Order: sequence, then structure tokens, then C-alpha cells
Amino acid sequence: MRSLRALRSNYSPLLLAPFQQRRHTGELWVWLALLLLTLALALACAIMVDLTTARLVLGIAAATSLLILWGISFASLRRQNHPTAARLVPGHLARLRCCAVGLLLVLSATSAVLFGSQLGQPLAWGLGAAVVMLSVAAMLRWYRLWFLIWIVPSLGFWWPVNALWLRVWHGVLHWYGAQPASLALVAGLLLPWLLSRLLQDGGAAHQASYREAEMLRLAFADQTRGLSTGMYFGKTGLTLTRLFSWPRPLWERYLLAHAKPAARSVLARAELACWGNQHWTSILGSLTVILALLAIGAVAIAQFYAPNWSEFGGNGSVGLQIGIVSMVLNPLLGLAASLHRSRREQALLMLLPAMPRGQTLNRLLARRLLTQYFLQWSLALALICLMMAMASGGGAPRLGLYALLLALPMGSYLLRDWSRQAAPVGAHQVLPLIAMAAGAAVLAGMAWLGLSLWITAALSLILTLVLLRRRWQRWVLLSPAALPVGRWA
Repeated sequence: MRSLRALRSNYSPLLLAPFQQRRHTGELWVWLALLLLTLALALACAIMVDLTTARLVLGIAAATSLLILWGISFASLRRQNHPTAARLVPGHLARLRCCAVGLLLVLSATSAVLFGSQLGQPLAWGLGAAVVMLSVAAMLRWYRLWFLIWIVPSLGFWWPVNALWLRVWHGVLHWYGAQPASLALVAGLLLPWLLSRLLQDGGAAHQASYREAEMLRLAFADQTRGLSTGMYFGKTGLTLTRLFSWPRPLWERYLLAHAKPAARSVLARAELACWGNQHWTSILGSLTVILALLAIGAVAIAQFYAPNWSEFGGNGSVGLQIGIVSMVLNPLLGLAASLHRSRREQALLMLLPAMPRGQTLNRLLARRLLTQYFLQWSLALALICLMMAMASGGGAPRLGLYALLLALPMGSYLLRDWSRQAAPVGAHQVLPLIAMAAGAAVLAGMAWLGLSLWITAALSLILTLVLLRRRWQRWVLLSPAALPVGRWA
């Protein structure tokens, strides 16, 4: 009993820290809602389809939950791995490494039991889960590796067939088929050791790594609150910010040169100051820069290779489709934070001549928000349809299309009582992403069951119109003045 008590006192604070750090962000409630939604979806599949589909839904949910748990746990362990504590607190680093290795082994064994009992090959599932978790931990240690998640898959159609990774993969498969016990032994020794090295023991390299991680954490926290993050990235960040928002100063000079005492002119100037990086000029600048870089890369590669552009519109377009859908979701993710950050500026802007008030302000602001959102949605739809048209044989993935059909009614969420907008928390950015991913999965399942895409589009449009009408009546016509937001209202 005394040894169990000592173990709990030594390790439980380290393992419970991720949940303590997220008590006030709302993320835990989002994950609970996601779990309940998954269980309801699995029950519906069991009743309407079959048990195999229900087990598939539960399996995907279980894998996602384990990966999320591992990600937040290891990120918290890295945050607790302070350089000073690692050098001066006896046993602190050893306990952190024991927690990381223990979590890796427990979650790998859980994956082996969950998936191996249903699909067979439990050793393969356990080893695969351990490799994936080690990869996630490495990406948390070196954040630049995250770019490989999006860039490499989106350019996958250019990979040569004799790539090194393919040879390594076939070698591991041969080893697993010939001597699985030796592979398990080597992986059981090597993977935990590699994971333990990701938690550093102090020194100059550790201090630089920890400062970089803290800078990113603070930057994400400020981004959630709608604050500028350019201060964390120095001259490089400032240059990139100016590059990706190049239309903004041009539009600002145009508005100031043609300023008039009219509601339309005043609101155009006010939204430039209040919407921050959610303004259409910033989004247009980012889109044009990214498309220009892709065009330059495509032209450069075409000089040395003969790429199959139909494959680019097929599996190679998944990464780009995710980026295009993210562009549409930007207002849902960051507009609340931008408006809350600029509430002081809004209080001053209300003194401008011809600034509309009351219901007139609500109607004009709502129209501008919806116009920008649906223009972004239409542009995203055109880009995704262009990529799908490039694919040969109808092999284009429809993931982005399903996500856009779901994002269409989500735009009605921009109609709300902004005067009561409180300071946003992390859940405000997590929830739309989860809703989009879950809804896109549901639409893909409906298409798999034989539901026509046109019927799905019609249902999405009808739902959008119904939500817009209801929210317009409630939040636009019956609410006080939308600006300024928060307690200054």
C-alpha cells in the first residue's frame, strides 16, 4: 500500500496536468460531446445498417480519442520539462520519461487489444500505434515537421515509385512476416528509448527548444484571443504577415481617399479595423500567395518531370482540399476573437459621422458578414470542383465537397448577438473543426449508402435558408446594437 501511495504521489500530478491545464478552455466539454455524438452515430449505424459499420465507427472514434489523449499528454509533459527543473530537481526528468514511456506502452497495448481482437494481427496494431505516437511526439518536439503532414500528402502524386520510404516499408513487412518476435523486441526497446530522448535534460539546446515551444504556445493563445502574433516571430513573421495581407494597405488607402459620411463607407472602414486577419483582404492575399507558389512549383516541376495532373486532381488533392475548406471556416474560427480584441476601437468608431445605430447597424453588419462568408464559400467550391474535374475516371475524393456542404449552413452562426460576445476560449476554435469533420464523415456515409449528392446539396441549402431566417429574426432584428462587443456595449 505504501508503495502504491508513493507511485500515485509521484506520477499522478504529472499525468493529470493536461486536464488541469484545460479546465477553463472548454475543450474537455467538446471532447465529451464528440464522444456522445460518436456513440449515437454508432447506435444509429447498428440499427439502420449493420454491426460491422457500427464497429467501424467506434474503431475510428477510439483511434482518434487515443491519439488526442496522447497528443495532449505528451505536450503537457514537454511543458513540464523545464530546463531548470530538469537540471536541478532530483528525479523530475526521470519521472517525466517514465510517464511518457508508460503512456506509450499502455496506449499501444490498448490499441492492440481493441483493434487486434476485432481485425486480427494485434502485434501489428500495437506496433503501428507506437510508431504513430512516436511520430506525433517528434512533431511536438520539432514543430516544423507538422508541415510534412500537409505538404507531402498534397504532393504525393509526384513521389517516385522507387522511393526510399517504400523500400523501408517493404523491408519492415518482410521482417514482420518472417520474425515478428524479433521485430517486437527491437521495437519494444528502440521506440521507448527514442521517446525518452525527446524529453531533454537541460542545457543550451534544451533552453532554446523550450523557449521556442513556449513562444508557439503563447502565439496560439493570443491567436485564440484575436491578438496579433507577429511579435513572436520577429522580422520574418512581420514580413510574412505583410506578404500574406498585401491587398490590405491598398484597400485602406482607397477607403481613406474616398471616405464619405455614408453608412456604407463608414462600415467599410470600421470592418477593416475590427475584423483583423478575418477581413477579406487578408484572406484574398493569403489565397493569391499560396496559389502563386503552387503555380510556380508546378511550372518548375514540369520542366524536369512529366507529372500526371489527373492524379493531382485525385488523391494528391486531399491536402489542398483541407486547406481550401479551412479558408472557408476562418470567420467561424477567428471572427469572435478579432471582434473581442478590437472592442475599444469599436467604441471610438461608433462616434464617426453617419455610423449606423441599433437595428440598422445589425442589418448592415450581418449582410456584410454573410456576403464575405458566402463569397469565400463560392470561391472554395469553384476551386474544389476544378480539382475534381482534373481527375480522370471520376476518381477525385469528395472530402472537400462534403465539408463545404456542411460549412454552408454553419455560416448562419455568424448571425448572433455580438454585443454579448465574451472572451473566446480554445473550444471556440476546436468545436467548428470537429463539427465539420464529423458532419463530412456523416455525409460521406450517406453517399456510401446510396444517397445522391444532389439530394445532399438540396438538404444543405434548405437547412441553410431555414437557419438564416430563424437567426435573422432572433439575433439581428430583436437584438441591441451589435457593436461594440463585450462589456463595453
